Amino acid sequence: MLWFAPRKPRTGWSRVNKARVARVIANGRMTPAGLAKVTQAKRDGSWTKLDEVEALVIPADLAQAMAAYPEARAHFDAFPRSVKRGILEWIGNARRAETRQRRLDETARLAAQNVRANQWRPQAAQG
Repeated sequence: MLWFAPRKPRTGWSRVNKARVARVIANGRMTPAGLAKVTQAKRDGSWTKLDEVEALVIPADLAQAMAAYPEARAHFDAFPRSVKRGILEWIGNARRAETRQRRLDETARLAAQNVRANQWRPQAAQG
């Protein structure tokens, strides 16, 4: 059994959720309320918000931030796909330009040290 909670406005739709929506529609099991959410997501851009993240597209501003650190890009590219996706989504979800810039800088700085940004680490390991 899967629990489907109401979506928050403007949250991105993952590839997995979009595939699930397609299956539910194809099986004729989509409710009018669910279809309304999908229609709204397509209108407000949240339907495609995560497409580049899931394709692991490196935004130009992240590439520029990593260029300041010689090892950053090579280390970032070696991170597991799930880690890269999480970092890219974290950067993309920043609401303010200052927050995005701070996340870009942190990602580049930590990647240069072969450390994954936006990952839980015990207090002693954080730097």
